Amino acid sequence: MIKTTAIKLVKSEPMMVTWDLGRRCNYDCTYCESTRHNNYSKHRTFDELKGTLDFIKKYSALYGHDKVNVNFTGGEPTVNPDFWKLTEHINKHNNFNLSLTTNGAWAVKRTKAIVRDFKGITVSYHAEADTLLRDRVIENILALHDSRIWLQVNVMLHTDHWDHCVAIYEKLKSYGIKTNARPIGDGIVERAAWFVDSDGTMRRTSHSYSLEQQQWFFDQMKSKGDPQQIREGTQLGRACCGGRCMEGKVDNVWQPVNLIDTNFKDWYCSVNKYFLHIDNETELVYHHQTCQAKFEKKRGSIGSLTDTESIYRYVEQNKNNTIICPNQRCGCGMCVPKAQTKEDYDLLFSRSVSC
Repeated sequence: MIKTTAIKLVKSEPMMVTWDLGRRCNYDCTYCESTRHNNYSKHRTFDELKGTLDFIKKYSALYGHDKVNVNFTGGEPTVNPDFWKLTEHINKHNNFNLSLTTNGAWAVKRTKAIVRDFKGITVSYHAEADTLLRDRVIENILALHDSRIWLQVNVMLHTDHWDHCVAIYEKLKSYGIKTNARPIGDGIVERAAWFVDSDGTMRRTSHSYSLEQQQWFFDQMKSKGDPQQIREGTQLGRACCGGRCMEGKVDNVWQPVNLIDTNFKDWYCSVNKYFLHIDNETELVYHHQTCQAKFEKKRGSIGSLTDTESIYRYVEQNKNNTIICPNQRCGCGMCVPKAQTKEDYDLLFSRSVSC
């Protein structure tokens, strides 16, 4: 993996809001912990979701963004019966672009609504699903491909279904669909073995890959790697999943980067300027869903939807401060400008960027 000392955007980007509608999901993947999904959480109502939308509008304006990309996540967003009403409502506002991260198992009749309301769709293909669901996902993917909506598919590389995953990856690539191979790893190498989750089920949230499997992955990424040194999905590096145009500073030379080491601990980071994460399950708000970095080298929420005024004050009070990464590994990978030194970080924002 490439060792960088700074990362920058090469064109302006809007704020990205990841909006987790709740934990309810129609899947139960063994590599997804119970804190991330269930089959019983209460659905948020249309009126509750409209209130969250109002918060997003005001928050993004505080950071000077007049355009906002909203990506719905979960759980599985499409299982909320008011989801379709919400997206139709949002599209009445021309400063929002909607995208969706989904398992792709929505009812086929909903495809028209997706094409109508969304700019882009990311489908995570999960090999653990039963055959009927897997077939429906492929049907939905092909329907979206025919519609010419922006589409990418992340095939989760399940070691117990390796041949099937490779076959699906190659099939989708043959159709000309943007398809990515995604190692399974949550940042906890010790969890590459089976463990008992808090709900009593067995989980394995990081997969161990053979040398041959790792080499196949590096070949698809067109990146150099050393399978002799790497075994877990968490150690394979990470590419930007947001489709952003990024460059890395390598030996004082800026160059396009594809797959990088994501250990940014103590780096200066602008995640607060470009991301916002809404968790409707807990009503908590974060700068970013996975890294949860905030000021003073801390992690956690920046407030609650039950008291949005305190969040607005938090933003105002920290306008001139910089986040220093508190994590050993970064969940957002390459998606926002960051630098190892304050000097390089300040230079990232001293001039405008353009393609």
